[in-house]
Amino acid sequence: MLVIKKDASTLGKIQATVNQCDRCGSCLTVCPVYNVTHRETAVARGKIATVRAMIEGGLASDSRIAEAFEFCLLCKACIENCPSKVKTDEAMIEARQYIAETLGRRVKHRLITAFLGNSTLIGMAAKTLKISRKTGINGLLRSVVPLENTKCYFREMASGPASLVPHQERTRPKMPHPGKIAYFQGCAMKMFFPAASQATVKLLNTTADVITTESVCCGIPHLTHGRTDYALALAKKNIEALANVDQIITDCASCSSSLKEYGHRLAADPLWAERAGEFCQKVMGLSEYLYEVGYQPNRKNNLKITYHDPCHLVRGQGIKKQPRELLKQVAEYVEMPQSDQCCGGAGTFYLDFPETAKNILTQKIKNIESTDADIVVTECPVCLMQLAKGEHKNTHFKAMHISQVLVDE
Repeated sequence: MLVIKKDASTLGKIQATVNQCDRCGSCLTVCPVYNVTHRETAVARGKIATVRAMIEGGLASDSRIAEAFEFCLLCKACIENCPSKVKTDEAMIEARQYIAETLGRRVKHRLITAFLGNSTLIGMAAKTLKISRKTGINGLLRSVVPLENTKCYFREMASGPASLVPHQERTRPKMPHPGKIAYFQGCAMKMFFPAASQATVKLLNTTADVITTESVCCGIPHLTHGRTDYALALAKKNIEALANVDQIITDCASCSSSLKEYGHRLAADPLWAERAGEFCQKVMGLSEYLYEVGYQPNRKNNLKITYHDPCHLVRGQGIKKQPRELLKQVAEYVEMPQSDQCCGGAGTFYLDFPETAKNILTQKIKNIESTDADIVVTECPVCLMQLAKGEHKNTHFKAMHISQVLVDE
């Protein structure tokens, strides 16, 4: 049985959320995980029912329940389709926190969150990966990775499409922005897609003088793996580091979503609530910002493109029109079916549940191929790594970050 005191302090916080669910099943039709597994514990209704049983004391936490809570993309598709707008993603974050406190955290997740909380280690990893790309060591390492799922992941990690683009020099702003602009480079962009980051900086430099700051991880990996305390500590560091800028731009959908939620996460902290609220108002995603300032990319002939909506961008922030309007100026644009359906990447989901992620990706690849596009564009590094796997399945499309498509060559 669960300890009631622990319930009241942790799971009890989402009692109201749990009570909102009337078990109608609207979530079944839109859940990517349920669509490929048909497991009740995979869908929001089943997960909420599990949390309810735990709160009421009729169900004790164990490894199976821990897996059920992790078996969620946090894609928010269920919330969008829910008549009651039950925030299942928030419930799962709290549930994972509870499981981590009662059963302990998985070694893999402890290592990941510890690594991403250390800027020095991230910098070292980025430099190591850069050297491996230049020397060709990455090819040797990939050849000895034993498991195919891991091999696919390592392939994109060590030599993603971003490594093919040369360094871009800084240019003077063509359309000066009146304020101080900071580029927030997320961990994944820094390590795996450095040239996409360089393209982002070049784009931003056409609109403003961009400054760099000593920011840290946005905290979303920690939040989703039961380390809320660590996530909030990172949030406070970023608020301090970026206090003197007028605008914060990031090219990672997960980062912009996480940064915009600092006000919500720190609302109960009297020392940080106001600062966090002000911070959120300064954050913008790359396409969101470029569209607002009226950036006009050059046309690229004989190119057909389509767009994959990152979950954290389209549902997390409501950004849908902006990237499309920008891309339509660049080349022939074709809308893919179910463009906002999750690709199966979702942070570490595709590492924790590779077979399920693979099946979700299969449907996404079919949708991409139906457009006959040369390039599928997105604004999320994890989506990029997941979509790039399609390049190795006898497909004809290439996955690219939106910054690389918009930047002038």
